[in-house]
Amino acid sequence: MEREQVSFHMGLKRSLLSFDEIFNLYYPLSVLFAEKLLGNRMDAEEIVQELFIKFWEKQNFKDVSGSIKSFLFKSIFNACIDFQRKASTKRNHNTQPVEDKSASEDFKDLVLEQEIENAINAAINELPEKRREIFLLSREKGMSYAEIARELSLSAKTVETQMSRSLKQLKEKLSDYIPLLFI
Repeated sequence: MEREQVSFHMGLKRSLLSFDEIFNLYYPLSVLFAEKLLGNRMDAEEIVQELFIKFWEKQNFKDVSGSIKSFLFKSIFNACIDFQRKASTKRNHNTQPVEDKSASEDFKDLVLEQEIENAINAAINELPEKRREIFLLSREKGMSYAEIARELSLSAKTVETQMSRSLKQLKEKLSDYIPLLFI
């Protein structure tokens, strides 16, 4: 019986550490993301805090099958949309304000930008491991094919071929988003 209690407490502690790590890692980014969506720091902090409290109470992070960051940002996005809907409904009931088209369009642009960024990251993560490594060295670190070849002990031709395959695969995966990039 005593061993079960120790095990339970160790599991609880592990859970606490895991939640603390998630909170410390993602809270600042989450607030910035929500603030970009809402345009208001106080509302953003309130939404993110409520979301973390809800996840802590329900232990929802344990059930996340994919990326915690993606899950979290999708949850924040949804919470911000709900907040905007409620605020809009409340404004419409109190008064009939003149609709601010630019704020609405900015919000839609920000949402679209985040969606495209998420799709790009997902497509890059689907690349085979070595191809993804080559792609990221080229695009994120700005390395030339020759530099990548030296770094990874490959031929420059292999790097060139893998980059070509990466770009083809990304173009296919992101074909739905390509027209949106030129709006």
